[in-house]
Amino acid sequence: MSGRGWPTKRILFLCVLAVVFVAALCRGIHLDTSFFSIFPEYSDLSAVEKKISQNTSSSVYIFAEGDDFETAKKGADEFYKAFKDSDVFRSLTLYQEADALDEMKSFLFEHRYQLIDEETLSLLEAGKAETVAKSALSQVYSPFSFADLSRLDKDPFLLTSKNLKKYASQGAGNMFMKEGLLAAEADGKWYVMIRGAVTDSALSFSKKNGIGKVYEQIKVLEQEIPGVEYFCSGVPFHSYESSSKAMKDISWITGVSLALVALIIFLAFRSLFPMLISLANITVSLLFGLAVSMIFYGKINALALVFGTTLIGVSIDYSIHYFMNREKIFRSLTVNCISTEVSWCLLMLAPFPLLRQIALFSAAGLLCSYFIVRLLYPLCPAAVGTRAIEQEKECGPGGDLTRVAGILVIAICLIAPALSGIRIKNNIRGMYTMSDRLLEWEKKASGVLNLGSSGEYFIVAGRGPQDLLAQEEQLTAALEKEKKAGTLGGYTAISTYVPSASRQARSYQAASLLLQRSQVQMKALGFGSAAAGELAQDYKSNAGKVVTPDTAPSFIRENIDTLYLGKVGEAYYSVVFPLQVKNSDALKNLADGSHVFFMSKIKDIEKELDHLTKIALCFIMASYLLVFPLLLIIYKKKAFRIALVPVAVILGSLAFVSASGGVDLFACSGIVLIFGLGLDYLVYGLEKKTGKATLLSFVTTEISFGALALSSFVPAHVFGLAVCVGLALAYLLSCLINRS
Repeated sequence: MSGRGWPTKRILFLCVLAVVFVAALCRGIHLDTSFFSIFPEYSDLSAVEKKISQNTSSSVYIFAEGDDFETAKKGADEFYKAFKDSDVFRSLTLYQEADALDEMKSFLFEHRYQLIDEETLSLLEAGKAETVAKSALSQVYSPFSFADLSRLDKDPFLLTSKNLKKYASQGAGNMFMKEGLLAAEADGKWYVMIRGAVTDSALSFSKKNGIGKVYEQIKVLEQEIPGVEYFCSGVPFHSYESSSKAMKDISWITGVSLALVALIIFLAFRSLFPMLISLANITVSLLFGLAVSMIFYGKINALALVFGTTLIGVSIDYSIHYFMNREKIFRSLTVNCISTEVSWCLLMLAPFPLLRQIALFSAAGLLCSYFIVRLLYPLCPAAVGTRAIEQEKECGPGGDLTRVAGILVIAICLIAPALSGIRIKNNIRGMYTMSDRLLEWEKKASGVLNLGSSGEYFIVAGRGPQDLLAQEEQLTAALEKEKKAGTLGGYTAISTYVPSASRQARSYQAASLLLQRSQVQMKALGFGSAAAGELAQDYKSNAGKVVTPDTAPSFIRENIDTLYLGKVGEAYYSVVFPLQVKNSDALKNLADGSHVFFMSKIKDIEKELDHLTKIALCFIMASYLLVFPLLLIIYKKKAFRIALVPVAVILGSLAFVSASGGVDLFACSGIVLIFGLGLDYLVYGLEKKTGKATLLSFVTTEISFGALALSSFVPAHVFGLAVCVGLALAYLLSCLINRS
């Protein structure tokens, strides 16, 4: 290691480290905190799906609950005052301000002929204009009517009032307007709702920022205002809690792993120096993996860092073997690094964002650890590790362990025939468990709103905005039939807020039937004969007016922003959400596959994950085929003996995870990694390196993945458990093979 070329290589390596770290710092360290962004693209409409996710992922609902309306109102008002000017919310709406209400009334009055509600339109087209006229008169003269009569001479049939009621209540479920607020009463309690959208920076892990600040303020207000309770609903709360759990997992997994690994190294070498050098290696490798991920992806999902903590156990192996074997170990380290890197590189090919990030993070960190050992460790004092080597008595474990390994080989051979029934099963719902508080909140919100969204929806496509609305209206007409048949309870769609131009033209034409009764209606309302003529003139002046999604006023935009996707690629898209679905199969039949697509998000993702799991199984075979020629070149005939262990380990691991509930993508990805890591023990044995070093290597790696197996994040738990079991098999079988 003292050759002329080594100083240059060391300097080059340090320069690469410096460049990568500086580049990452310049780009910035950004964590993706969304739980839902980890899932793979699962349809040909992936770009549209991303737009839907962007539109819905920031929306939140905050409810103030009280025994009476005044208490709930006060609670909502205090929350609104606390956050209306904060950087937590991009928008926050509590009161229907007088100006906004006037804007709504003015707009609906101006377009009253184009936006006639469906019930009134049906009556008019059925020739029942008299029924509409009499209904308006009964509201005008009723002592309990709340209809706006300020423009009665221009709107004698109360078309504006009917639309005002429709637009004010749409998308609010059981909520209704009371004193300018959206409120509801149920089971003796009153609820007032605040609608909002969080800023991009709101999902912070610090309790002093973002959603954490919302939680803190809720605690304060519940103590300050007697009788008030709050509950919340929305994707940001789930993202915050899942990411907070991930960060807690990272903290304790990293802490426990480092502490145990440091203790084991200290006990093995009876010296602080190897321990400190090894911990420094781990730290630099983790930071290098993070930096490379930042450079390539711009940000890394917090959940990927949970998996990335396994780099501690993997990279420490190189330190242990170096300090126990010095330069004699470099061929083994190189072979093992290549085999593990092949496994990670194959996972980078998976069309799954989370796996790609995990693979890049780990591959970069492991490569960094290898070069630190290869280039910098020879600069350490030669005496380091000597005591541990002198205490080594023989290579490999004793006969008892060999017999245990033999029994395991037989067991695996017996299990292998049953693998023809391997069950591939991915369960999205099982990946994330809501906290008790959030689960209770969502139950309450669902009961108050009574929208019953099922995670199933339609994507509607059109050549332009008007064609899109026309296609959507065909769908909503079919949904109305299904609603009457009891298949669903309702739906939300853009066309219920902004009808197509053809539908508005129909509405305008139908309104002419009311004009035929204007003389009678005006007389019944106490207006002179001239009023009917003025109304006819006003009707003519409204000809040709068309409302579009892009020209709609703010109160409509607030409701359709999550529904109208605009132009994506070559077409325009919108989303229609069916509510309180009782029969999904009936809704699937409404999709034509060209303009209307039915999406069942959870089922579609699970189907795609099942497909990716099969791909990961192919990765296992690919790893085998890529690494075996290298082993054959280096170890000649011994390579065939080495090849027996990965097959047995893979079969045994698959049998274990299948018996545990089914092989999912994360378990399968762990088995891909087992192939690379499991070869390490065989290679060290063939190189006649110390059995103590191999044992320590196995123990430290098991500690790292064992800690991951205790994670509250289910995919991390499954991944860690699969690797733990596989590595245990690999170590025991390598003992058997290397002593035979």
